Amino acid sequence: MKSFEVICIISTNKKTSVLQSVQNGLQILHLFTLEKPVWGVTEMAHALQISKSSVSRLIIDLVEEGFLQKEGKKYSLGFSLLSISGVITSHLEIHRESKDVLKSLVAELGETAHLAILEGNEITYVHKVECNNPVKLQSSIGKRNPVTCTSSGKVLLAYQKKSSIERILQEGLPQMGPNSQTDPEQLTEQLTKIKKQGFSICIDEMHENAVSIAAPVRDYTEEVVAAVSVIGTRDRIQNHRMIWFTERIIEAANELSMRLGYIPDKVWTRH
Repeated sequence: MKSFEVICIISTNKKTSVLQSVQNGLQILHLFTLEKPVWGVTEMAHALQISKSSVSRLIIDLVEEGFLQKEGKKYSLGFSLLSISGVITSHLEIHRESKDVLKSLVAELGETAHLAILEGNEITYVHKVECNNPVKLQSSIGKRNPVTCTSSGKVLLAYQKKSSIERILQEGLPQMGPNSQTDPEQLTEQLTKIKKQGFSICIDEMHENAVSIAAPVRDYTEEVVAAVSVIGTRDRIQNHRMIWFTERIIEAANELSMRLGYIPDKVWTRH
């Protein structure tokens, strides 16, 4: 057998072993229910038909990552799962509360509205309400875009910790549209301005002839957790409409923030 074939077999076996371990780990977590919240190693091994030694090795990793916690000689679910469930609950709440806000925004402005969250160095659209004549930009719920090329992304990034911003800058800035910002220093200056003014406007950055305007959404902790944005073409969002669009988007983001429990010191309103 050739050495290349041996390497491929070894690599495949390793991948299979890792996937099997992940699957077994998830099966262990699924054992814990309201009816039986505490399990011993022997019980888990018997229930899953997995060797006791394999279960013990997986438990060590699960405990280390906070997914399980030890209670005497047995185990219960750890607080890492509570943190994950909190994120899911938060996102579901944001999605639910944003529905009417986005619909109202689309009805007033006549352009498609989005709700986006930050995931690593990308944004993910978690809600979308289309207008009657939507711009074909291939934006859809669940779709991801680079954080530095969209108004939603820049708004979300502007309120992140300095270390998070620096990490994304070090990974490189992609060139998507003709006006994508690829200079780290200039982007840093933009983010400072965005945070100060409370909104972001991107023109031809993700797509040519596309304008997007976004404002931040906060929850009861006062942290920025999402961004509301409206997207259209340059000819449909003319300069004299830009101010009106921006004002209305900020108001919509503020409304959603208050629905999520945010109590602002001073609510921004149009004059």
